[in-house]
Parts: sequence; structure tokens; C-alpha cells
Amino acid sequence: MTRNLYLIIILLTSIANLNGQNEKMQSNIDRILASKELKYSNITMTVIDIESDTIDASVNPYTMAIPASSLKVVTTLCAMDILGADYQYETTIAYDGTIQEGGTLKGNVYIIGSGDPTLGAGKFEGNERYEELLTIISNEIKGEGITCIEGKIISDESIYNSFPIAPTWQWNDLGNYYASGAWGINVNENKYTIYFSDRGTVGRRPTLKSHYPTVNNIEFSNEVAVDSAHTGDQAYIFGGPYDYTKRIVGTIPSGEGTFAIKGSIPEPPKFLAYKVEGDLKKHGIQAQGYDVIFTPHRPLINETVIHQFKSPTVTDIVKRANLESNNLYTESLLKSMGFKVRKSGSGQLGISAINRYLNKLKVNHDCLVMHDGSGLSARNNVCSYMMADFLRAYVIKNGFDHTASLLPVGGRTGTVRGLFKQSGAAGNVYVKSGSMSSVQSYTGIMMTKSGKQKSFSLIVNGFSVKGSTIRAKLEKVMKEIYLHG
Repeated sequence: MTRNLYLIIILLTSIANLNGQNEKMQSNIDRILASKELKYSNITMTVIDIESDTIDASVNPYTMAIPASSLKVVTTLCAMDILGADYQYETTIAYDGTIQEGGTLKGNVYIIGSGDPTLGAGKFEGNERYEELLTIISNEIKGEGITCIEGKIISDESIYNSFPIAPTWQWNDLGNYYASGAWGINVNENKYTIYFSDRGTVGRRPTLKSHYPTVNNIEFSNEVAVDSAHTGDQAYIFGGPYDYTKRIVGTIPSGEGTFAIKGSIPEPPKFLAYKVEGDLKKHGIQAQGYDVIFTPHRPLINETVIHQFKSPTVTDIVKRANLESNNLYTESLLKSMGFKVRKSGSGQLGISAINRYLNKLKVNHDCLVMHDGSGLSARNNVCSYMMADFLRAYVIKNGFDHTASLLPVGGRTGTVRGLFKQSGAAGNVYVKSGSMSSVQSYTGIMMTKSGKQKSFSLIVNGFSVKGSTIRAKLEKVMKEIYLHG
């Protein structure tokens, strides 16, 4: 579509929707946003009445801005329809070769990944924790009568053929747990925990006491300082994928006992193979090392399946991804959509699959620029109209209640549980928040006080005040939508 044609469509859409504009809502929202704290900010906001498909209120609805984690709404809801609500990941334990008399396996043991982001997370019913996962694998191998392995423990992560992280993620994020990336094999949500002690004196360097689960060959440079109490976790771990030398900088608060921060495992597939080999040794089963297979689309030929781990359904994964704002879950869903549609598990092909799905919904996505699925990239850009229009189309296709069930509930759950105190909006707004430095956003749907269904998106970029100040402003905007929608 040419730019001129796109502008004409926007103009015609604006004219068509003008009659549906809610003047009282618009006036009240304009007053809220005309504050000194937002004077220099880039604001895009759109409220759409779902039934009539008209704009109730808007501010720069076609201006693009960084959405942060509210972009997860697009990734997760598209995954529901592209992958299927009941889709489950499968991680297969298998071996090749033959088991000799006496129990010696003349072959390798394989951990064949499907990109399951929940493996070893222990967050869902029937979803094993990391320690339980190792025990089950060892017991299943032992149950095959294997007493010795004259081969290796091999992690096959070839389901995804792209680099685990998005190329546009910031360097200061990469060593931290929320930027672990999505691998063909993920385990324990690809994170380890570092424990600091001796943090009673402000200005001193705390002792790095331990980390768990222990990562083979990892080295830490501890440059953390103790700050005053109640300053929170201001420590960052530098060092991306495949980098086993981690530099920890910043501050942690003073206090008694230990203080924990979380980092990203440098290479989860290799980590799991190493841990399985070690656990087998505890069971008296010796292997000849461990390795990782990266070759895309390696076929399962002549292997004997020992055990399969099944993930929770995509529905459950989507709900938790939005509830916790879990980057790993959304990045895995993105790559899985690429594999489902294009038989290649990459983030870029996942974005292509999303664009195709948006076309089917007849949602104009010319103002959507995606660089990842989680919103962690500061190069993502989208206009509020596209986000609100996507949710409108999704509700029309799948129903309000179904869509609402996939999102956090304002005033009740997730990162938005603190909103709408003493307000009827609590429990009636289903919304995903997003934030990063100088970015705050909210995207969702609501049932207004008058019983009408609305979709909305509010995005603010560029502010120097505290994020809590901007969140309070946007909370007032959402209350206005609820009261006058």
C-alpha cells in the first residue's frame, strides 16, 4: 500500500468515526493529559467501541511509539489462534544405537527440544521443577536397563534456527533473567539466582555467597555496592548468550540475611545436557561427556523414545505470559509461530506469521514495527489505533469473555493489580501494562459502567518524572473510559 493511499484511508476512517466520538470522554481525557508532566511527551491513545467500531476518544491515534510489554497482547493472542489453544510443546528423551547385554548403551542419549519455555519451571499443575526434571530423566534412562553410556548426552535444539535473542535488545539487559532469549531447549526459565550476604554497611561490597542452579564454568566479577535500605534491586548482570564471564554492577539494599538477583543461563541446552550427565553419575551411569546439536530440522531417525515431557497448553502459557509479563514465554511463542507457518523457528518468521494473521483479521498493521515478541526491544513501534483495532477484531472473532480471560485483570491480578482502588473499574478492565525507561503503556479491553465493550491503547514515550506519576495519569484516563464509555 502506498503512503498516500494509507493517509487517505486514515482520513476517511477518521471522518467515518467522528460521529461516534464521545465528547465528554474526550474532553476529560484531554484535561488529564494536558498536564505539565506530559508537556513534552509523545502520546498516542485510542478508545474504540467494539460493537459499533467507532472511535470514542483519541489523541494522536496514528502516531507510532514504543509499546514496551503491552506488545505481548499482539504476540500472545495471535499465538492462541496460530498455534491453537490446546497446543502443547513436547520434549523427547531418546537414544540411538543398541543396548548391549549388561546394560551398556552403544550410542548417545538425546534431549530433543521443541522450544518449550516451561520445561523445569514448576509453575503449572503437573509441570516439573528443575530438580524433579533431572530425576525423571535419570530414572527413565535407568528404567531402560542402561547402566553405562558409550556415547554422549546430546541436547538437540535444532527446532529453532535463529539466534536466541533479538538483535535489538540492549546490552545492559542481556545477562539478566528477563532477557535470556528463547532457545530450542529452555530449562528453569533459563535463569539462575545469585545470593549476596554481608550487606550491612552502606558503601561496602557485599559477598557473593553462591548461585543456584550452579552453571558450569561461569565466572562472576562482583562490582556491586551496598546502598541504603529500601532502594531495591539496582544490580545488573552484563554478559549475553554463550558468554560465561559475567560482570555484576550496580547496588543492592542494605539489610540482614541474603539478597537475591537473577541472571540468564549463558547456554541452556548445553546446561541441561551437562546437568543430566551429572545426575546420571549420581545414579551410577557414566556417559562420555555432553554436546549440543544446532543443525536445523534434524530428523528423528533410528532413535528409541524413552520419555516425553508435555508442556501446559498454549492457553495456560499465554495467560501466565501476560500475568507475569514473561519475556521467555512470548519469545518462544513467537518462534513457534514461525515454525508452524514457515517450518523455520525464527523470530522474524514469527513476526511474518503475525502479520499474515492480522491480514486475515482485516487489521491494518502499517503502523506496527516488531523486532521481538515481548516488547523488550526499544525499536518496536506501534500506533495506539492499531493496538485497539486489533483487540476489537479479536473480540469480534473470539468473544469478549474469552479475550478477557487471557489478560490480567485491573485491580485484581498481575502487574495491574494495584490499579483502580475504590473504583468500579476494578475487575472490569482487562489490560496488559508495559514499561521501560521513559515508556509507559496500557492496552486492553473493558466492560464500562454502562455495560459497553471497549478496546483501548494508551502509550506515552518521553518523560523525566517518576514512572508512578505517569501511571497515575493513565489510570485516570482508564477510569474516564470506564465511567463515560
